[in-house]
Amino acid sequence: MGSCSDDFFSRSPMKMRPRVCDLPTALSRWGSNVELAREMLALFRKDAPVYQSQLSGALERGDSAAVQLASHSLRGMLCLFGAEAAMQVALRLERMGSDGDLTEAPAQREKLDGEITRFLRIASTRMAKL
Repeated sequence: MGSCSDDFFSRSPMKMRPRVCDLPTALSRWGSNVELAREMLALFRKDAPVYQSQLSGALERGDSAAVQLASHSLRGMLCLFGAEAAMQVALRLERMGSDGDLTEAPAQREKLDGEITRFLRIASTRMAKL
């Protein structure tokens, strides 16, 4: 079973596009428990907006450490579902916060919001079929 490490970034972008959602892997993490997967998705729907708001506030304040923390938290939650596309954007934001250079961060935050929306749409559709 895979972990939530950064090794998915080592894949060649020419070979494979990042996954929006890897529900089979997520289910295997949770012992094929569909109800638990649904609960986890519901928790994500509840908690992600809190961290997205924290990220926006941190960007408004120019608080690099808070950008790093909120992005890291979002990336960890997305990892549970194998949401690589959103995870990649969250990692870029996390690194921007760590480096203290938030120049491109507002655009990346918008991209992350879009990827999270896309993840939720796809995960919800796939979950409804289980």
